[in-house]
Parts: sequence; structure tokens; C-alpha cells
Amino acid sequence: MNKYRFEYFASCPTGLEDVLSEEILSFGVKATTIVRGGVKFEAYHEIALKVLLNTRIASRVFKYLYDLEVSHEKDLYHEATEIKWKSLMDLHQTFKITTIYGDLPRDREYFTNSQFTTLKLKDAIVDYFRHFDKARPSVSKEAADIQFLLRIEFDEEGVRPYKAILLYDLCGDPLNQRGYRVASTEAPVKENLAAGILKLIKWDPKSENFLDAMTGSGTFSVEACLIAGDIPPTFLKVEQYRKNPGLRTWCFLNTQWFTKDEKLKENFEILVKEVETKTREGMKKLEKSPIKFLANDISKYTLESTMANFKKARLDRIIEVYNEDALDSAPVEGKNYFFVNPPYGERLNPGEIERLKVLYKNLGDLWKKEFKGHRAALLVGEMDLLKSVGLRTKKRHILFNGDIECRLAEYDLF
Repeated sequence: MNKYRFEYFASCPTGLEDVLSEEILSFGVKATTIVRGGVKFEAYHEIALKVLLNTRIASRVFKYLYDLEVSHEKDLYHEATEIKWKSLMDLHQTFKITTIYGDLPRDREYFTNSQFTTLKLKDAIVDYFRHFDKARPSVSKEAADIQFLLRIEFDEEGVRPYKAILLYDLCGDPLNQRGYRVASTEAPVKENLAAGILKLIKWDPKSENFLDAMTGSGTFSVEACLIAGDIPPTFLKVEQYRKNPGLRTWCFLNTQWFTKDEKLKENFEILVKEVETKTREGMKKLEKSPIKFLANDISKYTLESTMANFKKARLDRIIEVYNEDALDSAPVEGKNYFFVNPPYGERLNPGEIERLKVLYKNLGDLWKKEFKGHRAALLVGEMDLLKSVGLRTKKRHILFNGDIECRLAEYDLF
């Protein structure tokens, strides 16, 4: 294992920081720092790659490269030209830069436009190579070989200089894109958000059947199966990598810190084999599991997409699919967890809100009548709708589904 630890950052949907931290610690990381939107941690490269291949909750994983002190957008160019870019990428590799601003003051005089900031960093990289190689690398907005994240932060004292933090994006495509969603429904929840929600509600995959009453694209059902089988969420990407390593399934495969470290490459192959082994064992475990996974939707058209996703995930023989009204649901033998992700939006009109109030009331009535002794949870985008359920919540969590602020409400049904 490499002698030195390095700094990393794993991003996640807002509200899942605590469960992401717990997950990262379970991979052998010694300590984490929770910030809004993610978790910072130090780790050996091998452990960081283990996080990348096994995390269910992270959206992306980044490796810290440089901290630059800058007072003005234009300063970024001069500071960035001092970086030895040849140690980070090759001339022939395409690159992409994403710039985000941290908690900068609204009345800031500089750093007013992230696109201009991105342009300054791009110019620094291009001019560096022009100076040394008399040629320039190309920018690619899609499927770039190397992806950088530039984060601009205001210092703690509220005075300049700003801090420009440069990071490698190790992922390429975001980690929520598991590869099983071949058919989509309206406004599906991202896969890592679904997995994080299952962790938040502490659904027990050893003792509770999982009833996904309004399954939509089937994301919650698939993620529940992967958790129950302890199947790494990258199992399809690993399969893709095995079939064609040249596809560069993850961006870190293009970076020099990986390609020039033979020991790290050997350790990565070990991690890939572990994913393959856990996947085989997990699928067998699910086939023998007494726990039932039930996915229901009232729309036959929606279920066609759902079943295509289940088949791609190789879970079509594990998840039982039903086509009925969620309000006709009944518990199956054993303990049940009734999960529901009803329709919601940022701006529902009064008629839709009144219709949904009736739905939520009927859900509460169903739970009180048919699901005593079981547990339930629902994800709500309109806070006032929770009152219509008519049951006291055990716990509430604030989450963001994209830009929509939601509440995840848990219920013990008595």
C-alpha cells in the first residue's frame, strides 16, 4: 500500500452527508469531515478506489490537487500557469473543467461569472502546453479523458484572497448512473438518493419485506435488492470494464497517478475481482432470501419500463411486480416496510394539491387499517401534504431531490 495518504472529497445529495460519512468509514477510512453536499477524507489511493467502486451514496469522488490563493479572476491564470500540467495530463488527452462557487459574498467584486473563471483556467492549461510542446490539448464537453473540478471559496475571515481548489474528478459519469436504468419514467429519483434514503430509514434487509408501492422506474426496488445482497452498485460498470477496458469506464484510469503506479493498478484489479465475487455471491443470496421485494404501479405502461430496468439489473426473477392501485396493497407474511414516493413537484397548482391531500389521507387510513405492526415511509415534495396522512411521524429528514426540497417521513404503525 502507498506510504502516503491523500485528500479526497465525495459529493452527495444534500441531506445524505451523515450516512455517506458512515459508509466511507466502513471502507477503512480513519476519519471524515462532513460539509454541506459531501464528505472530505484522507486515504491511501487503494482505499479511495475502494470507495469509488463500492459507494452507494456518493454522486462523485474527487482527488484534491492544488489550493491556489487568488484575489481576482484574472489572477487564476497566472497562478495556474505555475502548475506542472504535464504531471496531471498528457498533450493528447482531452479535458473538461467544471467550476463551482462556494459560499462567496453576494456583493463580491470579482469572481462574478463561473464561465469566465473556467475560461481563465482553460487558457492557463492550453498556454502551458503551447509553451513546452508547441501544441495544445483539446477541450471536450462530452466524455473528456481528464475532468477537473475547480471550486472557488471565500476565506473564513471574509476578506481576500479567495481560495481556488483544483480537484480531479475520478468518475467521468456520475456514480448514480449504475447502468441498469435502460428505460425511464417521469422524474425518477437518482439511484444514489434512493440508496441513501433506504439507509436513512434503516430498512432491515434481513427481516423486513420491501413494498415499493408506487415504484415508477423501480429505482428503490433495485437499490433495496443491491443492499440486501451486498452487491456493489458498480457491478454493471465492472462488467463493461472487463469486456472493453479501452472504454475507460472511469476517468481516474486516464490519470498519471494511476497509470504510472504499477502497484496501484494491481490493487485495482483485486478490487475489481472483489466486486465480481460479491456480485455472484449476492445474486445467489437474493435467490435464497426469505425476504420479498414487491414493486407495484398503477400504470401498465410504467411497469413496462420498470421491468426492463429489473431485467437489466438481473433482478427480474427476484422482484415481484404488481399492477394495482397502491391503496389496494396488503401486507405479505412477516414484517413489511411500506415505502411510497408519491407524485410531487416544485409548484403544484391548488387542484393538484387537493387531489394529493386525498391520496395522502387514504394512505394513512390504509396503514392504520391494514399495516398495524409494520413500518412505512414516504418522500414528500410539498410539506403541507404530510398533515393529510393523519399519523404522527417517527422521524423526518430534510433532503433535496435535485433542486426540490423534500421531507422524508418515517412511521411506526400501531
